[in-house]
Amino acid sequence: MTDIPPSATELPAGGFSYVRAIFSLAFSIFINAICPYLIYRTLEPQYPAGSLMPLLASTVFPLMGLLIGFARRRADIIAIISLVEILISIAVTLVASNVTYALIARGLQGTLTGVFFLVTVTVRRPLLWYVARQFVAASSPAIVAGFEKANAWDKGRTFSRLTVLWGLGTIAVSVGNVWLAQHVPPAQYLLVAPILSIGTNVLLIGVTMRYASRRLGRYRGQVG
Repeated sequence: MTDIPPSATELPAGGFSYVRAIFSLAFSIFINAICPYLIYRTLEPQYPAGSLMPLLASTVFPLMGLLIGFARRRADIIAIISLVEILISIAVTLVASNVTYALIARGLQGTLTGVFFLVTVTVRRPLLWYVARQFVAASSPAIVAGFEKANAWDKGRTFSRLTVLWGLGTIAVSVGNVWLAQHVPPAQYLLVAPILSIGTNVLLIGVTMRYASRRLGRYRGQVG
């Protein structure tokens, strides 16, 4: 979740832009994967074998990228979750006994995030409803009102299902990251794991937009 593209949950003022989306995706890969990989590879030879300092330093750019995102726009739910995950990553790195355990702990936090998604399905407003609601909040009052009415007609089923999808997807990525932490060198983990997460998030975003548009679009005539 920490590796979600910065503009994935906001709609540009002029509508969706493929150029902006590609730039956002490239920036996310650069800041969350390439920079940590390069930092770790540069610092690792300068510290004793198994030192946690290179791993700790590798979190600087992802944290900076998230803070820049906060400065550019109002903090949203996804950004807040991402910040919490980065802070947990820093905390587990500080207390872990070795690099492998630190990376395993980082991978497992995705499971916690996924479980959080699934738990919100049991309440009246699942997490994806809040994300989608913020997505349309910058639109006209009529569009926001239509969104609310369509969700009411749908009885919340669309966003409950999407929240389950995101929960299971996030847990699946977490399992993959834990496997990577145990089987590849730390530097490779820092490069591959974020790309796996970003790719999964992009796929989930695409499925979410298509599914929600198709499902809620059926009620367009009833909410007019």
